[in-house]
Amino acid sequence: MTKMAVNEMISKFWLELAEQDGKPAIRVLKKPTKKQLEDLKAAKDDIIEELQRRAKVKADAEAKEKAEKEAERQAILNNEKPIEITFYNGEYLSGFTPSGVSTEIMKELGLAKHVSGWGLYIDNDTIEALGGKVFYYRDALALANARKQAEEEKKAAVDAARQAKFNEAKATGKPVLLQQWSTGCCDPKEECSMDMHHEYAMPDGTVKHEWNHTW
Repeated sequence: MTKMAVNEMISKFWLELAEQDGKPAIRVLKKPTKKQLEDLKAAKDDIIEELQRRAKVKADAEAKEKAEKEAERQAILNNEKPIEITFYNGEYLSGFTPSGVSTEIMKELGLAKHVSGWGLYIDNDTIEALGGKVFYYRDALALANARKQAEEEKKAAVDAARQAKFNEAKATGKPVLLQQWSTGCCDPKEECSMDMHHEYAMPDGTVKHEWNHTW
């Protein structure tokens, strides 16, 4: 059977390569007539050969693409190739976004965040800190590490300040205010505008939460 006829069958009946009893087979997604089914069976070997050829072409292309992306990734990580960021001018949101291999790298570094309905977004402060839209991985890594360290130091300071209040409560035997905030009234039966919340460090190491209605 000619290759054209085989291709027509594959297209017409949405044929796919399958496996039956450990041997190559054909999956027919569009139902043929009895006569058409006989024709498909007669051309089975030629159809399988063509489907296997297509599968190999696809697999080879995917393997090549994967190898090229990995080579590009390594070039970026080795500072042989710069990271290039694109400015996207959207209808509702405009901003900087990575593309290609640099997308995963910027995500891994925490320098790009996902914005629902838009994609990965890199804020202006990050672009400014990196010196523009083109920079090397070493600079991005240094910025990511610096920000991570700053966050850890900030958290440590907050934790230390909180612990100091518990120490004060224990030493004085009196509650020490940890934080206070306001929310909408939590009781529909009360005619108040908002609730005032207070959280205290207690002498026994526990946390006490109090709130009051306001009118």
